[in-house]
Amino acid sequence: SAGAGTIKISQITADGGREPLELTGVIERDNFWYTVDESSFVDIPSQEVSIDIVKGIESKMVTLDFDLTTVKNRELVIPVNLERFSHLAKQRMISGNTHVHIMRQTYRQATDYLQLVPESDDLRLVWVSHLRRIPDEREYITNQFTPSSLHAISTDKVTLGFGEEHRHNFGIGGEGWGHVMLLDIPELVRPVSIGPGIMRGGSDGRPVQKGILAARGSGGTVIWCHNDFGLEDIANWTLGFIHAQNIFDGGSVGSYDATFYRYLNVGMQVPFSTGTDWFIYDYSRAYVPIRGRVTSNKWLAALRKGESFITNGPIISFTANQRDIGSTIQLESGSNTVQVNATGKGRTDFKGLELIHNGHVVATVETQSTDGYFVAKMNTTVDLSEPGWLAVRVPIDNNKNIYDRLIFGHTSPIYFQQNGQSIFDPDVALDLMVEMQQARDKAASTGQFDNEAARNSVIGVYDRAIERMEELIESSGK
Repeated sequence: SAGAGTIKISQITADGGREPLELTGVIERDNFWYTVDESSFVDIPSQEVSIDIVKGIESKMVTLDFDLTTVKNRELVIPVNLERFSHLAKQRMISGNTHVHIMRQTYRQATDYLQLVPESDDLRLVWVSHLRRIPDEREYITNQFTPSSLHAISTDKVTLGFGEEHRHNFGIGGEGWGHVMLLDIPELVRPVSIGPGIMRGGSDGRPVQKGILAARGSGGTVIWCHNDFGLEDIANWTLGFIHAQNIFDGGSVGSYDATFYRYLNVGMQVPFSTGTDWFIYDYSRAYVPIRGRVTSNKWLAALRKGESFITNGPIISFTANQRDIGSTIQLESGSNTVQVNATGKGRTDFKGLELIHNGHVVATVETQSTDGYFVAKMNTTVDLSEPGWLAVRVPIDNNKNIYDRLIFGHTSPIYFQQNGQSIFDPDVALDLMVEMQQARDKAASTGQFDNEAARNSVIGVYDRAIERMEELIESSGK
């Protein structure tokens, strides 16, 4: 089919096995997959080979076998028709990767990568972000891109947005104040990176909260990176300064329980988001609904509203009482029967769907194989008598996708209020408050501060958030 896709070419061995071949002249992905487009040429040995072809996560895989043992020095043109089992773009569900950097490439190579790889993966929007670390930043080629240059190299199939990974670490990669994506900012929030752990100079006397507030003030979107990595995460969520939460942006480590479910259970609204960090090594993306022309601003607005689902394989739809992801439903007093409908589709078996109520699995359904892909359908009811939330995910213990990455998928919640009140679990709130106190103590004892004002600037983040959580616990009356 026209446009970019991904291929894997394997030698067929005497016993019928497959040995993947390393290709040259095309963009290498993980697990012997390569991005190609209609202009790509690859050398294939004169032997029996198998070619696997896919595009994104909504197409069936096409496998073609060729006996080339008698074919030498001949150009083969292979037309391919990829059949889709889903077409979210036609439903105006648009994909985005909120966290991408590239290093150790030329500007031309990085441009080709940013134009072709997202297209081959059916990834519509990508935010390319600036970050700093001395001396490694000399190889961070995406630091040369600006909002205007990213706009200039965007295509009709891939929109490239601008952002910054604002961060603080103790040491090269040790946990510090944390990392946040600042997206669609008009200019960099400086300093981009904070402290001697990253910058080989200066002090730790600036919280990431200052950068967060600066980005919000300029109309930017703030996404906390790497799930629960960083001391300031709970404090900034408690104070309402974070727009969305990333998980699995840079690996498969982390759990929903550590962040999302706890925040949700004290009444926060937490949009789910994800990305890949260095390069686009996986299919990780979020989908949100957009009407009309696709723009970075529209996509981020829908994310902030919590209308997203995240995935690196399964396509998930979910409604409760015919209301969409991100909605808030008012419960009547007493028991309320809620109709839940959810569907999952995927090229690789994703094992099923799980309905999550306030962090607990309350219903499950398994996948069924059908005509080259897998489907899971859930139609059930739940009785709710108190405020809370519902969401749908795929099982945590799962298979791997073609890039050899553990499959994940999770919707943002649908919220349920009663008498205008959201869920509030005081035990979870107390746990979060204790963790903020521990983070405060670590910040105070570990940070290098030039003066008392700098120290107070950092410690004040935790003090204000702890005070806020105490107020919430007191006002809950629980």
